Amino acid sequence: MRLLRLFLSALAVSILTACGSGTTEPEPRPPADLNIIQLPADHPPFEKTTVSFWAKKNESREGKIYFLDSQGHRGEEYARLKIDSGSLLARPDGTPFGSTDSVLITMTVADESQILVDLQPSGLRFASGKPAELKLTYGATEGDLNDDGRVDGEDDEIEQKMAIWRQEKLGDAFVQIGVVKVEELREIEAKLTSFSRYAIAY
Repeated sequence: MRLLRLFLSALAVSILTACGSGTTEPEPRPPADLNIIQLPADHPPFEKTTVSFWAKKNESREGKIYFLDSQGHRGEEYARLKIDSGSLLARPDGTPFGSTDSVLITMTVADESQILVDLQPSGLRFASGKPAELKLTYGATEGDLNDDGRVDGEDDEIEQKMAIWRQEKLGDAFVQIGVVKVEELREIEAKLTSFSRYAIAY
């Protein structure tokens, strides 16, 4: 039992990695100063680069983007967006959602060479107590996070400091947001209160 408790404690530390500390907000970073995690040139093709689904005020819905496997079938998950019942707050023009209203959500692979997704409609707002949940995976990198052809200590350092960064629109600075990182599964999750572009970066 003692060994089990030690194992679970160590696992919890490795799984829950909060980005940022204290109350200091991360500084916005111009695109040229941000390192977005690259996908290998030979990464599996995407099943679809754009996925749409209807989110409803009174129902939970989700959309997913997948890679294809070696047989051309649906393979590993790349991105998942979950919107819970009661999460939708307001449309981009500020109009609040009625109890049974819905909105078409579109997830797009913004760049097939980077871990970067675009979520639309831009400006859609979610309740602070029930934010949308975005999960991005980086398993396709196979641990080579700086894309230099090898997995070493530099990649370990990058994994410790990378997070999900938000870009309001193309060309804008990126802002780091808080995340939960599951390094064993090579995935990062973030709570979203609005839509824009999101990347795994450092």
